[in-house]
Amino acid sequence: MRFMRRLLFLLTFLSPFLETNAQDFIGGFQVKTGIPIGDFKAAAGGILLPELAFWANYQIPKTPLEIGLSFGYGIYGTKLEKRDDLYVGFNDELRLRRNNNMLTMMGVFRFFPEIYGKVFPFIEAQAGGIYAYTRYKIRASIFEDVIEEDRDFSDWSRAYQLGGGVMIPFKSAQKGQLEIRLMYQNSTRLDYLTRQDTEYQYDPDGEVDGEFVYSTRRSPFTMIQPSIGVSFYF
Repeated sequence: MRFMRRLLFLLTFLSPFLETNAQDFIGGFQVKTGIPIGDFKAAAGGILLPELAFWANYQIPKTPLEIGLSFGYGIYGTKLEKRDDLYVGFNDELRLRRNNNMLTMMGVFRFFPEIYGKVFPFIEAQAGGIYAYTRYKIRASIFEDVIEEDRDFSDWSRAYQLGGGVMIPFKSAQKGQLEIRLMYQNSTRLDYLTRQDTEYQYDPDGEVDGEFVYSTRRSPFTMIQPSIGVSFYF
């Protein structure tokens, strides 16, 4: 996370100047789809990783450069079980829902080549971290209060992204742009679960509550990420 600390220090150091140039900020959101490749595909199979990311960049005056931050959230697997053996002495049917989640936080560096036209291509690099975790909820029905919930498995890794895209202005660039991007992502190895990697085992004698048994996978989060989004000046 050394890169992130340096980027945050730089933004803090520049903040008095940035506040006087608010028109040089641009931000927006991206809807992404992560397609595993390489070791990630071999370990996890054909899963997809949808992600919604929000970002904000500062356009450095008189240069074709932007720096900023991006935060993303995705769910890459969910599983619902209806069971009557979750608690000793309680045999009503309950809903056990498990979600495999991913958080990303990246520093952003974007470069615009001097190409003029109706669209504006850019090259982008990101570096930061990925936090993968699994949560479960137990309740009688989707409309009733949660009986039990917890984050019971997690890991994190360093990651980077390389790629680029195009900005397509609306009728007026000041009203916003459509952004289309294609990025390559790689990370250090981390442990994670897919939707079929958790089993709930109950005590056949009915003397103690059951427990979760994990079959973890380990690989980098290496993927291709096509995305589409909208950005605005502010």
